[in-house]
Amino acid sequence: MSIVLLRVDDRLVHGQTIEAWVPFCHANCLIVANDEAAKNRIQKIAIESCASRSITIKVEDIKEAVSDINSKDAGRENVMVIVSSLKDAMRLYSWGLKISSINIGNIHHNGGSMMLSPSVFIDKEDWGFLLKFKELGINIDIRAVPADKPLKIENWNI
Repeated sequence: MSIVLLRVDDRLVHGQTIEAWVPFCHANCLIVANDEAAKNRIQKIAIESCASRSITIKVEDIKEAVSDINSKDAGRENVMVIVSSLKDAMRLYSWGLKISSINIGNIHHNGGSMMLSPSVFIDKEDWGFLLKFKELGINIDIRAVPADKPLKIENWNI
């Protein structure tokens, strides 16, 4: 498997994902790496029902997703991985997923948050994860859809 996009989106699978990002990055497999969704039978069925002839959708917990992607038996799919939080993106990395870039599309916190874009509101913990990814040399791309101009973390002073 080849990761063509790692996206942080607290809404997981929705129109922006299927209609904009999947065609943009030529993904033919979408893995939702989310412990809660993997345990919730109804949510898992609902997400996986968005699959079509051109895209396979799997819902796996974080550890299972890393194992699946890194498996020597994995196929030649172009994989888009979606997590609901920067914390889960860091967990993927910590479990051994090779990450060179992260797209951040939707993060919503209710209180104590800072707006980075109309759809991205981060808290102090998220900011710490962004700084850690930057230290690791991982590119941070903040945009809701491919047609948006990406915001880059290098341009911020906080």
